[in-house]
Amino acid sequence: MLPSHRRHLYLIGNERQKSRTLGRLVFAVLAILITWYLASRVFALFDHAVGRRAPVVLSVRSGSESAQVSLQGDEWQRAESSLKLYPGDSVASRGNADIILSFFDGMKIRLDRGSEITIEQSDSYGPKGDSAIDLTLKSGRIWINSPSSLNFSGSIVRSVTLPTYIVSIPPDTSALAGSSELMVAKAAGLGLKTTLAFPKSGSQTIYIGEGQYLNLNEAAKRDIAGGLDPYDYRNPMPVPVKDEFFTDSYVLFAESSGPVMAAEPSGSDAPVMAENKNLILLYPENSAQVKAKTVTVSGQVSAKIATIMVNGQSIPIKKDLTFSVEISLGKDPAALIKVEALDVQGVVLQEVSRTVNNMYQPEVQPVRIKSPVGSGETLTTGLSEVEITGDAPPGAAGIKVNDYRLQLFKPGDKTWSYLASAALTNMVTGTNTYSVWAVDADGNLSPPRSIIVIYQPSVASGSGATPSQPPIKQNPPLTPGVIVVNSPAPGLAAVIALKEIVIEGQTSAETYSVSINGYTLSLYEPGKTTWNYIASTAMQTMKRGKNVYRIVARNKNGEILDVLEYTVTYKP
Repeated sequence: MLPSHRRHLYLIGNERQKSRTLGRLVFAVLAILITWYLASRVFALFDHAVGRRAPVVLSVRSGSESAQVSLQGDEWQRAESSLKLYPGDSVASRGNADIILSFFDGMKIRLDRGSEITIEQSDSYGPKGDSAIDLTLKSGRIWINSPSSLNFSGSIVRSVTLPTYIVSIPPDTSALAGSSELMVAKAAGLGLKTTLAFPKSGSQTIYIGEGQYLNLNEAAKRDIAGGLDPYDYRNPMPVPVKDEFFTDSYVLFAESSGPVMAAEPSGSDAPVMAENKNLILLYPENSAQVKAKTVTVSGQVSAKIATIMVNGQSIPIKKDLTFSVEISLGKDPAALIKVEALDVQGVVLQEVSRTVNNMYQPEVQPVRIKSPVGSGETLTTGLSEVEITGDAPPGAAGIKVNDYRLQLFKPGDKTWSYLASAALTNMVTGTNTYSVWAVDADGNLSPPRSIIVIYQPSVASGSGATPSQPPIKQNPPLTPGVIVVNSPAPGLAAVIALKEIVIEGQTSAETYSVSINGYTLSLYEPGKTTWNYIASTAMQTMKRGKNVYRIVARNKNGEILDVLEYTVTYKP
């Protein structure tokens, strides 16, 4: 047994050894904690913490000299493609720069010209965490293209803050966002959750779904701030969409999703659609010479196309994805044919234009002038009235004499007549040229045929004998009531809006002549029971307001058979 004092010394040494071991352990733990803290700060400083900040890759498609970037709030500098950006960095598209931002989840943002955007958050936690992307659009417009939920596993919140609203981006979104508008071509679920953020908007939340358009112009913001429902300003997208940035972006990302798969056309000679082609215009060729009134426009589309528009007209697409339509070229010598291929959203995915040379020359047969002389001949007369008559060609829809279109000529008539009269002011003393055209149903004119009438009041006509006229007598009507007006309205009066009308009526078989306001109807034949008269503003036989026409029928002795006054009120 050891002495007591030796046992005491042993116990003291053992306690000291335990204290040293404990101290070393505490020091080691502290060192590990400090090292871990410092390492995490270093990784955070360089944005490489595991599961946190994910870079955003900048791509400049064109106009690199106008693409700018501000890193962590520093001065703006020229941006280069493949540059990695992090929260706090900003991008601006000046001039003609075309910029796309690519995010870790597959979402892409394209900047319109004159736009500026800041990355607020880009955190990726993988399939087990809640990832987040948050952006602030300070000015301009952006195109948003988010991936399908099948292409990104895990929970993620995507949002963009604009001056007038905050929008949440669901999967499978294709949309244009700007401070005064939100146009959604495609979106999953209910669409884009949009929270209004302008003054007095009340932070109201609405959903803008697929194929819908939110208009937030100044008038709309004023009305919503005044209490109107913001859903009143959600409308269907226009079809077709005419916004160039919208259509370009839509097509760009539609094509990047993969080649267009078209159904196999029928027929061994049918063309095969190339990849990323939505429209092939087979006919007509550019600058083709077309000698017909119409031209056939034909082609083929991809399976993405729902509608074809040819010069603004919707054309059906056949089951084999081909189309064909015959269109009129009109009268333009250089006819433009514009073909647009639209998808189900009404977005133009592709457009093709052709210009064809319109060589069509309508073959309208000319008229034949029969009296008072033939075509190309000259008549010298002292008569104040000359009736020009002739034959109309087959298919004539109208006859035009100088600048006047004959009102009594109807399509299908075989003959025509025109009265040249000093009283009507369409014949003057001296030389008068009368050119006559046939007019077809499309308004095309035939080659003209002309005669010349030299009116010399002192010259006798024909053989030199003056036509005999019955003496004019002023007697009470012998057979009152024989004159009747049928048109433009039966009775004694009519109200009209046309600047030219035909007054038609009946008389007795004893009638030798009919005169209206002192003018003897030259086309009336004695014994005929019907008569007509043209009242026209151009011929100065009708004026605005009230017009009274005094109709007098006389027999072969010049005696008055009947007198009737017919009133026409012209109200254009």
